[in-house]
Amino acid sequence: MSKNHFTQGNLKMQENPKSQMKIFIKSFAQNVRDDFASAIKAKIAVVSLLAGLLSLSVAYTQSVAQGTAQNPKSDFKRYELKEGRDFIVLKEPLPNAQNSVIEIFSYACPFCYRYSKILPKVIESLPKNVEFKPYHLEKMGDYGKVASQVFAVLLDKDKKSNITTKDSKSAFLKAQKAYFSEYNIKKERWGQGKNLQAFLHTGLDAAGVKIEEFYAALQEKGVQEILRSWEAGYEVAIIQGVPAFVVNGKYLIYTKSIASLKDLEYKIDELLKK
Repeated sequence: MSKNHFTQGNLKMQENPKSQMKIFIKSFAQNVRDDFASAIKAKIAVVSLLAGLLSLSVAYTQSVAQGTAQNPKSDFKRYELKEGRDFIVLKEPLPNAQNSVIEIFSYACPFCYRYSKILPKVIESLPKNVEFKPYHLEKMGDYGKVASQVFAVLLDKDKKSNITTKDSKSAFLKAQKAYFSEYNIKKERWGQGKNLQAFLHTGLDAAGVKIEEFYAALQEKGVQEILRSWEAGYEVAIIQGVPAFVVNGKYLIYTKSIASLKDLEYKIDELLKK
């Protein structure tokens, strides 16, 4: 769950902000029932709720001020980013993250799903020497740990095939899309932790990987390195929920300050220069 609700707000300015609030609350209520099984999940969920409501309030104010704002990109103006307003500097930077943009996400996060629709444009706008790195959060959702294992295996598989997250052939992207679709559109919960095989089949079948291959690859060095690197994502996620965007491993973008897709791209570009 996340404060990053601007994909329902400023990226779709034509929609009624009041209806967006209703959708947000309904979505949150559904996910509270699913995710409040532990103190850790509760902490992330509460942070996300408060941040999401704040983000919606900002979006509503901006939409009123701008009217229908059919094309917010055309009115975009450059400005100086300010620490504490647009971003914060992480006390503990994420390791091995120079020249990168990291997205910390969860398959069980409705706002991560919404962001996935615009992320291809963000990734496409990155400089050639900058890598986009997805970090799955294992401490959210009934199958958080298993989902991390699936995504790590598929990312390692893509890497060995020289396939990036920009490529539609990416096994990782296929599985991510399948999980997002099942969880957010079809409201599938795979027995709320009691149907592991069904959960695995959802992602692995979409990626064209057999379960036997998955278990065989799980212990490979590259996969284990990915999983270890993702452990640091939890401390970032509890700051403001997920999805969370970290530039060069140390600059966490305040999602409450994101006004549009263009604004997100601009913030990333400016922070990459720091």
